[in-house]
Amino acid sequence: MNRRNPILWAGLGVLGLLAAFALRSAIYELVIVPLAYIWWLITLYYRLIPQVLIWALAVAALLFLALHNLLLEISIGKAKPLKAEQAPGPVEALAELLGKHAQGNYYKWTIANRLGTIAREFLDQREGKRIGQKISRLTGRKWNPPPDVQAYLESGVNGSFSDYPKKVWTKATPTPLSLNPEKAVAYLEAEMELNKNGNR
Repeated sequence: MNRRNPILWAGLGVLGLLAAFALRSAIYELVIVPLAYIWWLITLYYRLIPQVLIWALAVAALLFLALHNLLLEISIGKAKPLKAEQAPGPVEALAELLGKHAQGNYYKWTIANRLGTIAREFLDQREGKRIGQKISRLTGRKWNPPPDVQAYLESGVNGSFSDYPKKVWTKATPTPLSLNPEKAVAYLEAEMELNKNGNR
């Protein structure tokens, strides 16, 4: 098979040369003559145009390009620097989480964790304790939230969203995380306001 390939290519080459030789007059009439005529027309028009006009057009094109580049550099230099997007603060982050409250236990627990952490820091400061991340019940002087708020905050700081797996085949039962977080926020605000006014 390898021996036949060179013979085949040589045969095709010979056929191509014979065809080119036989069609040389047709190629001359259809390709060479039209190309020569087009080239002749181009040179004729070029000679008819005054050299002064050609040079004027070339200088104008160069000036246009130079001015365009100069104006582009000036506009880039005056461009306002892009402001880096700031990371959302704690209040913005919490507001975003509140918008996702209905999307699943993970977001519900994350909100409960943030609010429970605020409650723990508030109680530690009020009791004069060192703020820590220890696992302990939320207790303190005159700390008496409604049972559902207490369970909600405790689930946030002492539990996990995995404690309440999503049930697929059975009807979902209420959990401490099912509480509307606004109720916990309202209780914490009331406690902090009372503490701020010195009533505690």
